[in-house]
Amino acid sequence: MTFTDALDIQLARLRTRYARTPLPRFFAWWGHELALLLPARWRGLLAERADALLLDASGRELIVWRQSAQGCGELGRVNLDDPPEAQKAAFARLRGALEAPDLRRVYCIDGARTLRRALSLPAAAEDNLRQVLAFEMDRQTPFKADQVYFDYRVAPHGAAERNLHVDLTVVPRAQLDAELAAIAGAAPMLDGVDCWADVRGGARLGLNLLPADKRYARKNLRLRLNLALGAAAVVLLVTCMQLWLGNRQAALEAMQADVAKAQNDAKQVSQLRKTLQDTIDSANFLSRKKHDTPLMVDLLEDLTKRLPDDTYLERLNVDDKDKIEIQGLSDDASKLIGLLNQSTLLANPSVQGTIQPDPRTKKDRFNITLDFRAIADAQAAAAKAAAIKPAGGKNAPGR
Repeated sequence: MTFTDALDIQLARLRTRYARTPLPRFFAWWGHELALLLPARWRGLLAERADALLLDASGRELIVWRQSAQGCGELGRVNLDDPPEAQKAAFARLRGALEAPDLRRVYCIDGARTLRRALSLPAAAEDNLRQVLAFEMDRQTPFKADQVYFDYRVAPHGAAERNLHVDLTVVPRAQLDAELAAIAGAAPMLDGVDCWADVRGGARLGLNLLPADKRYARKNLRLRLNLALGAAAVVLLVTCMQLWLGNRQAALEAMQADVAKAQNDAKQVSQLRKTLQDTIDSANFLSRKKHDTPLMVDLLEDLTKRLPDDTYLERLNVDDKDKIEIQGLSDDASKLIGLLNQSTLLANPSVQGTIQPDPRTKKDRFNITLDFRAIADAQAAAAKAAAIKPAGGKNAPGR
């Protein structure tokens, strides 16, 4: 099998599968509806695609018919007894009288000269129907496949049907070759061979009994134009899509740049706000520290009032957490906690470690920690102490 045969088989399968779909009927209806919207002159130009020159041999004359959308009419005749050059010139004059001389040329024969058979084949044979018919030719007709020219038409059927109804038309090859050789002087190149449907000069069956290798290799300018227009449409579509994507990408990049700028501005504002808050906190730190922490003079005054005369301090320490630590000697260190609890400035006195006697001074060595009262608590305690003082007798002893 040659590459051309394989390609023809694949194309036939694609055409078969396409014919099974509703698309052909839809496109036919759509094209008809669109054609009705066009002016009459444009519809006439589009209808010229069905125009053709139909050739028919009657005796020793070649009758030339002009097929158009309005019907079929005789254009002229060519005498087959004339020399080939005269036949060719006569046929050229008939063609030259037409507005579109390069019409398809189809040789038509009487349908009674053909053998027609109605066949029922399995639906699976539709993809390779021509080869199946050639294989079945000697069983369905008195001829072998190499003795005839044939063509077929498949009746419309649904995709679920299991059988195909095929109308096979066969003509003897030798007889048709003789007729085509007789008119070769006038029309050596044919596009196909068809049959009259009823009478000569009427409708035709729409077959093509001529093998593909003997058909005129016509340049399909309309197909080339359609392919070029289709390619241009695809290129324009791809270009439009790329432009649209480019515009969307540019818009996205611009939006991302705006968002990044806004985020950067927001970060700068947040940083400035934090810097301002830190500056305010730093500026207010000393003020709060001064406001929240009692003066050292008040601390010394309060300790002087609370500690008895037999007590003296060796060490006084105040850390950054307002924790006070005092170390010293006293005749009775155990009573110091009770005395310090009466302070309006200090709170939470507690002995660290154990009270030990000092052998040199015969006094108790102590280590006591305290906390500053809050300013508001200290003021409240001082006010309460001042209110109780007149009724409480004389003050506590001081140093």
